[in-house]
Amino acid sequence: MNNLRSRPSSRRQGQRGNSMIEFGLALAFLAPLMLSTFSFGLNMTKSIQVTQVVRDAGHMYARSTDFSIYGNKQILVRLAEGMGMTADGGTGVVILSKVTFIEQKDCVGAGLSDAECTNKDHYVLVQRQIVGDPLFHASQYCSPPDSSLELPQGNALDIHRDNLLQLTNTSNLPLLKSGEYAYIVEGFFKGIGWAVPNLGLGNLLASQAIF
Repeated sequence: MNNLRSRPSSRRQGQRGNSMIEFGLALAFLAPLMLSTFSFGLNMTKSIQVTQVVRDAGHMYARSTDFSIYGNKQILVRLAEGMGMTADGGTGVVILSKVTFIEQKDCVGAGLSDAECTNKDHYVLVQRQIVGDPLFHASQYCSPPDSSLELPQGNALDIHRDNLLQLTNTSNLPLLKSGEYAYIVEGFFKGIGWAVPNLGLGNLLASQAIF
């Protein structure tokens, strides 16, 4: 009789052990999913702010606002309040680029032959200004060295011959003719959530505007 009574207890212990294993396996899958959902929610509202910062910066830049001036940089810092960006550092960066397209008549006007005019038939950077940490994230179009620019205004020194000023990934740019310009603003900020690499979820907030 004693032996018979002990069997249900052993069975229940085995069931509890299996339940713990199943719970552990389920938690291993659900924990990252819950973390990613929470992270996405935290970053959702901030992504709206990043988009607004980039658009406002683009409107001002296209109207000749000089963001090499500290006071003008502070305007974007205030717009990005809570994102951790400072005028020259922090956890974010706004990259402003003025670009044009070099045609043959531009080369002729500069007194250059086709062989000398390296940037003929290319989009090139005319001006680059940065607010925030320049090392936080690079531009998706062009990252010329300081030697290619006249600092602090960021004007390109030789748009016809310096191939380091050529843009890449130009498929989304408007068609430009000689003497026409486009203004590109890219914003990159650290999110307030968490990165979950296993689910392909990063913690970078990015936005772009072209005027």
